[in-house]
Amino acid sequence: MLAAAAVVAVEGAALIGLALLDVGLTAFADAGSVPLALSTALLLAVFGGILLLLARGLRGLRPAARSPVVAFQLLALPVGWTLISDNGRPELGLPVLVLAVSVLVLLFGTAAARDALTRERPPED
Repeated sequence: MLAAAAVVAVEGAALIGLALLDVGLTAFADAGSVPLALSTALLLAVFGGILLLLARGLRGLRPAARSPVVAFQLLALPVGWTLISDNGRPELGLPVLVLAVSVLVLLFGTAAARDALTRERPPED
């Protein structure tokens, strides 16, 4: 479970890093649309922060963290594929795909990981 939390933390940190890079490029370059660039950076930072919080939840074995993490990874799969196929940017899309698939495998690939995040069900009467 710690491995999945670490990969999710890397994803969150990468998004925050991209947000900072976007702000830097906007400040030192001729951006076509400053509001669009800054709103994109804000969105990247927010999603990065959410992923860091979710990584903390996974590290603490909180079952409530698993569903949003899975949702993020499932959303990352078509993003990575689009970067590779339609945009011709495999250097960006391949890491997105590898990280998303890695997290999904780490969360569902072993019985220990599934058991660690299983919500306890109340006993049936």
